[in-house]
Amino acid sequence: MTISTEAHKPLPFSSAVGSLIEATDAIKNFRAIALLALTFIGAVLVGGVLTMLAGSMSSVVLAFLGGLMAFLVMFYGSNAVGILLMRDAQGQPGLSLVDAVLVSLYTSHRLIAVVFLEFLIVLAAMIAIAIILFVCKIPVLGPVLYTVVFPLSAIVLGVLVFALFYVMLPLAGPAAWSGASVFQIIARLNQIVRTKLVSVILLEVLLFLITSFVALLIFGVLGTGVSLTSGMSAGILGLGGQMNMYSLASGLSGGSGYIIAAGLGGGLLLAAAAVVPGLIFTKGVCIIYLDATRNVDFSASEASLNDGLATVKKKAEEARERARALAEQAAAPAAPAPAGAPIESLHCPSCKAPVASDDAFCGECAHKLK
Repeated sequence: MTISTEAHKPLPFSSAVGSLIEATDAIKNFRAIALLALTFIGAVLVGGVLTMLAGSMSSVVLAFLGGLMAFLVMFYGSNAVGILLMRDAQGQPGLSLVDAVLVSLYTSHRLIAVVFLEFLIVLAAMIAIAIILFVCKIPVLGPVLYTVVFPLSAIVLGVLVFALFYVMLPLAGPAAWSGASVFQIIARLNQIVRTKLVSVILLEVLLFLITSFVALLIFGVLGTGVSLTSGMSAGILGLGGQMNMYSLASGLSGGSGYIIAAGLGGGLLLAAAAVVPGLIFTKGVCIIYLDATRNVDFSASEASLNDGLATVKKKAEEARERARALAEQAAAPAAPAPAGAPIESLHCPSCKAPVASDDAFCGECAHKLK
């Protein structure tokens, strides 16, 4: 499933914007619609049922299990949808729903590893800057050094945070859906940050506006419908003031049967409504990733990363061997002095002349030894 972008020519920014608008065509992918709808609905059902059981049993563990199961359903299901939409964006034949889910179960863990490594990179940069700031506490020299450290640190942290939240995290999914390994993802995203940070951020802002507009339309329609239906239900079913947004939101943890049913049904409705914006955003980030990687040779970046990892591994192995040798040396018993070995000679503390161990006075200066 690895992407081959060598056959594509790089697109100008205007063409990339036009291709991004085509992300709205994601609603034509019926397999992706069905899978994302099943994912949302499955997550709501699993989380909702376990939350209701946890509320009736007052079990915190069951509530946590419900949240965890809902997250896992969302995680693997949404990644399966991403795999379908990535193949659609590449113009490749689609997969069946079962195959997409199986591929997701086999590869989605790469995203967790990538996100963990990305946060470690940011954390390492913050620790390094913190150490430098401690150095700036030196009197006289510290304020002079801080004049340079302050702007440089601000630039480094600003670029890192923007790169993390606008490139690394959004595009890690498309990179994994294309079949790249963990270190290939890191190397490719690192090169995108160094070469196309601004254009990628602009495209993501445009994608956010497109997705938000579509979501506003959908939830505006549903909000109107929910308000009218809630008012009618309150009058016909005799629910009175119970039929409000707070009651519906908390309906899974208690309330009358109608309130619980409305809460569960409303959750399913919201999950179904989120399908279209979710599809548009997912295909949009796939298009952005494909545009950022067109006709780009990542071999040098991946080789550099592999060399760096090999160097770190070698140094870690050398440090491990040295620590093992020092531990063995410390644990070994001290060797006894060989028989007949000369005993270290004694000297007078006053004149430094040689004396015997049983002398009471120094033979040169008569200094009392005992």
